[in-house]
Amino acid sequence: MSKKDRRILIAGHEIGGQMQLLAETFRKRWLQASSSAYNEDFRGYQNDIMLAGKGWKANLDRFLFFLWALKHYHVFHFFWGVSLWSWWRFHLLDLPLLKLFGKKIVVHFRGLDVVDITYFDYLREKNRGESVSKPPLSRPDQQKRLRKWLRYADLVLVSEPDLFAVVPQATLSPQVIDMAYWTPTRKPLSDQDGIIRIVHAPSSRRKKGTDFIEQAIAALKQKGYNVELVLAEKLPHHKIRELYEISDIGIDQVLYGWHGKVSVELMALGKPVLCYIDPDLMRYRPDLPIVNVTPATLTAELEKLIVDKDLRESIGSQSQAYAVQYHDVEKIVDDLLVRYGFTETTNVRERIDDANMW
Repeated sequence: MSKKDRRILIAGHEIGGQMQLLAETFRKRWLQASSSAYNEDFRGYQNDIMLAGKGWKANLDRFLFFLWALKHYHVFHFFWGVSLWSWWRFHLLDLPLLKLFGKKIVVHFRGLDVVDITYFDYLREKNRGESVSKPPLSRPDQQKRLRKWLRYADLVLVSEPDLFAVVPQATLSPQVIDMAYWTPTRKPLSDQDGIIRIVHAPSSRRKKGTDFIEQAIAALKQKGYNVELVLAEKLPHHKIRELYEISDIGIDQVLYGWHGKVSVELMALGKPVLCYIDPDLMRYRPDLPIVNVTPATLTAELEKLIVDKDLRESIGSQSQAYAVQYHDVEKIVDDLLVRYGFTETTNVRERIDDANMW
């Protein structure tokens, strides 16, 4: 494999710094890699190449970048089901050209790119005891794009096993974190004031079931427990980490069957995490130490953790080990390099010519 065939572009919608972290880790392996984002992540993560924006100028910039990238990269790893070139209602226009030029195409589905947000409305109403009809997991437009990805992609990945329901032919490549960054540096504030803080960081209240979580905390307060709900919402990532560290317990979501990056970050910090995990998916991670809850069981499971510090610390210790084993970016990059077809890394650090112009 030539040096040019080893150049990697990770592009699409940035989600919690995932694309940039992968690109930086590839570069630490002496590989040429860049990340290019078409959105601005509200947590403040930045990418090598930022192409966010709307209108004709943004579309022109992206088209010109596509032409430039076609020359400079070989592996195109796309996040969130979007590619480099779309126009109006026409999407994924670049995939046939990338295939024609012999590029390796990787698509990495993350969640709402293949699952309709209204499905979570159904789950929320169902958990309230309402009689509602189960809708399709995906919209017709999502299914149409998925079919095109399956036609052109050399490698199809999902970040969570619940997405196998939509993309059964995919391979699991989970959320990544930098374990050096997500290392605990302080004790929870409860050691000083006795208040048990329960942190919840919803990227989407609608998807995470935040209303059920607020109800559970209110019920615990009525029982007399000295607890506080910490909402780490719409904040930069460094502030979110601070709120995680001062808290005792984390809650990810209570609706849809698997955990997200929030759980991984909390586990890496040694926090016990509560989240709804579909029992059918436990076969993918039978050693997952998350406390499995539904809206109906959330209050009782929280109560167990509130009154038992030893239990919190035991689950937290297991959680740290789990995060290292399954979500350390170094291990995920090892796996991706094999799937890309790379057998060895370069010995000389090189840069993509003129990448800084973007």
